[in-house]
Amino acid sequence: MVIYIALLIAATINVSYHGGTFSYVFFYSVLLYLPLSFIYIIYIFIALQIYQETTGKLIQKGTAEDYQLVIENAGPIPISDITFYYEKEITHFPEDFTVKSFRLLPKEKITVDAKIILRYAGSYDAGVEGYTVQDIFGILRFRKKVKIPIRVHVLPVITDVAENVIERLLTDEKNGNLFSLTSPENHLGNEVRKYMEGDSLNRVHWKLFAKTNHLYTRLPENQESEMISMVLITEMMDGSLESIRLRDKYLEYLVSIAEFFGMKRKPLMIFYYYVGVKSYVIDSPETFHEFYTELLTKVGSKSGVGHEDEMLAEVKGMTGNVIVFREKDYDDNQ
Repeated sequence: MVIYIALLIAATINVSYHGGTFSYVFFYSVLLYLPLSFIYIIYIFIALQIYQETTGKLIQKGTAEDYQLVIENAGPIPISDITFYYEKEITHFPEDFTVKSFRLLPKEKITVDAKIILRYAGSYDAGVEGYTVQDIFGILRFRKKVKIPIRVHVLPVITDVAENVIERLLTDEKNGNLFSLTSPENHLGNEVRKYMEGDSLNRVHWKLFAKTNHLYTRLPENQESEMISMVLITEMMDGSLESIRLRDKYLEYLVSIAEFFGMKRKPLMIFYYYVGVKSYVIDSPETFHEFYTELLTKVGSKSGVGHEDEMLAEVKGMTGNVIVFREKDYDDNQ
């Protein structure tokens, strides 16, 4: 910009003292350069079409996944010096194509095939965040975010954290965001409880249904002491790096505990908010796998804040321990 101002001053002085065709051509060329550059950049914003996608709907955290970026010039004028940028704390491209600039002829389309690695679990926007455009001589430079970001669903890593904390979850009532609530009295006794979505129909107490017209589920004899109900109070994601990091640790902790119960074939009832209170029973490797690959994308997509009373009301009458797992209080050092 300093160079442009110096040229404009020089052109003005030159045309004032010397005149002539060349002086006027030079003066008006310098004078009109910025307006024409603005028009050119606006053209780029209109004509440039950008699409990006990953081949898989679910991505494993820290694993390279196929990624494709498509850049198209939909207009009649060439486009030059387009560079891309992204949030490196979230996304990693092993072969970083954003270090070079792209040029497109009229109606030209460029496809970039690459690998993408996501650093955090959860559902959020990743990949290319936007692009930078500039005029021919680099005097004007603007950034613009892509119209349609890529939405990823990244699966958390399963760790052995559950082996060390299960006992503490059951006994320590002053463990930050994790604490046990007094188990409500089960007026129907310890053999049955209210039917919950996800329960096997094979466990329904049909005789009791015939008497009451309400569904109840039979409980295994040893379920009174082993049954755990986990109420998930998730926060609303605001897209910030801090919230993404917190969700990553939260999901890692959750699936590690769920995997422990699934592999041990011990029942774990998960309560979460998703257009109403939802529940799911994990009691086998199969039910854990379904939770991990299908239901996990729904957990946290709607905030559980403000719906805690609704979820605890659903838990009323359950036998065993009830664990409230609040995301906002999560501390991975606990």
